[in-house]
Amino acid sequence: MPLKYKKLVVFFSLGILLIGLGTFAIISPDFHFSFHRQSSDNPARVASFGAIQTLEGKSETDIRQELDSLVERYYTAKQQVDMDTIASCVSNIGHIDEKKLMTEAEYVEGYQDIHCKILDGADNGSYRVYVYYYVKIYDIDTLIPSLNALYIKQMDDGSFKIYLDTLKSREQKYIDSLDQSKPVRELVTAVQKELRTVVSRDSEVRGFYQMLENAQKSDSAK
Repeated sequence: MPLKYKKLVVFFSLGILLIGLGTFAIISPDFHFSFHRQSSDNPARVASFGAIQTLEGKSETDIRQELDSLVERYYTAKQQVDMDTIASCVSNIGHIDEKKLMTEAEYVEGYQDIHCKILDGADNGSYRVYVYYYVKIYDIDTLIPSLNALYIKQMDDGSFKIYLDTLKSREQKYIDSLDQSKPVRELVTAVQKELRTVVSRDSEVRGFYQMLENAQKSDSAK
């Protein structure tokens, strides 16, 4: 496995990575190749999150479409390091590290098959959005999944943005409770299950995964 991928440990580190004050989290970013994309084991299908609250002038379908569009636009801009578009997607561009995005873009060819799982947030007009997607790394054919948790709020002008500002204690506790809820735990478990399967079957992914783990251990020991 090429040593050039060592820098990717910063993007695929295990556990929970927080940016800002609990406003943006990556939950169990694991590695996965789907051998049976249409099976019931697909993490994008495994958990039913139910209905979400509607807003004045917006149906549930409208809200889901707007959130899906926002997330798609954000990840496209992230891969392209399009800071102007990213700024239009988030509440505070100051929490986005452009240098890290540029480093990531050297290795990430694109984000594919994005699926959003949505739960109501702490307040009306806020949503916890769990984004399951595949990452295409240059020179590696196997797709790698990540499960990201975003907090999205409706702004005063009616638009939705990924919220990257300080949360109230009440809001953070509510989000924490959502992250530990049964549907979310099922989603994380499904991703982890498929990770174990692909690591055991795919030598390229196994080597990549082991390289990242070793790089992370090396960095932690410094």
